[in-house]
Amino acid sequence: MWGVGQDAQSGSWNNRHMKRWRQRLFPLEELGRVARQFWIALFVLLLVILLAAAYYIVIESRATGEYWSAVDGLYQAVITVTTLGGEVHPLSQHGHLFTICLAITGIGLLAFGARSAATLLVGQQLSAEMQHRRRLRALKQMENHFIVCGYGRMGSEAVQQLRRRGLEVVVIEQDPDAVEERREVGVLYVIGNATHDEHLKNAGVERARGLIAAIGKDEDNLFLVLSARLLNPKVYIVARAGQEAMVDKLKRAGASRVLSPYVLGGRRLAAAATEPGVVDFLEMVLHEAVDVEIAAIALPGTSPALGRSLSQAGVMREGGAMILAVLNRQGEFHTNPPPHTVLAQGDSLIAMGSQAQLERVKRLVSL
Repeated sequence: MWGVGQDAQSGSWNNRHMKRWRQRLFPLEELGRVARQFWIALFVLLLVILLAAAYYIVIESRATGEYWSAVDGLYQAVITVTTLGGEVHPLSQHGHLFTICLAITGIGLLAFGARSAATLLVGQQLSAEMQHRRRLRALKQMENHFIVCGYGRMGSEAVQQLRRRGLEVVVIEQDPDAVEERREVGVLYVIGNATHDEHLKNAGVERARGLIAAIGKDEDNLFLVLSARLLNPKVYIVARAGQEAMVDKLKRAGASRVLSPYVLGGRRLAAAATEPGVVDFLEMVLHEAVDVEIAAIALPGTSPALGRSLSQAGVMREGGAMILAVLNRQGEFHTNPPPHTVLAQGDSLIAMGSQAQLERVKRLVSL
């Protein structure tokens, strides 16, 4: 499907872009190698301590005749490596030489491990900061995109469906863990409270095409809709209403459309029980990865199809898409319109077909 292909192209571009950054920036390129160096240094240091403790317990006890317990040997090895100094028991001449070599080796390993740990910490912080700056630059460049506020079960499904249609999406979510997976699939996000103007502006609400208010609390959605409408009077806002009493309030606050998941869910349950075949078909068209979609195609004021019938405009013959209905400016649907239906100012065509067929219809009515 076109949306899936668009995702693949976008993902390929993101991979190439990230590769260039890794080649140019040290932390992104070297972070994995430095982490391996740190763990190798730590492993070697522990191995040296264990071998040194075994030396004191087995060899040095025989050389001096002193009894070295396991704790004595481990303690002697640790204080030597950490340069604390001291002797648990008197050492032989060979023991002194071994302790000197152990101290030099331990100091070197400790210094190398500390350097690797510091590089790893600084590199991670620098990498995170650069990723944050790159994300902010990408957000500032976005236009005509969709903003999804709240990345719960409903918000994540909305993001998935928007991306399936090849649309650009920005997520606003307070919980960093909830949007962590968005890094991997390439969806831009803003961590913060969507009801705050600052975070809405960071998500580019002034340049957005649409906004979905899917926060769990109706009160937050109400305040969000009001804030978004003030920041962008033209943005199309779809809001979630958990309570029926909030539907009218959300509309008055500026929501273009208000949906109740409980009402929609009940309707879908009833339809699935009475007309399962119809529900399966609509599910396939609207949500599955097939090359069939339903779209609303608005007729611009300069459309050559205005004042002409569907057949005269060539929509049915040349477009190839099926015209399911005509939506007039009063919001009335004329379903299954006959070919002689005359198109007027403010009409929209509800068409079903492949992405290529829908694009042809759009070109016919906007030439």
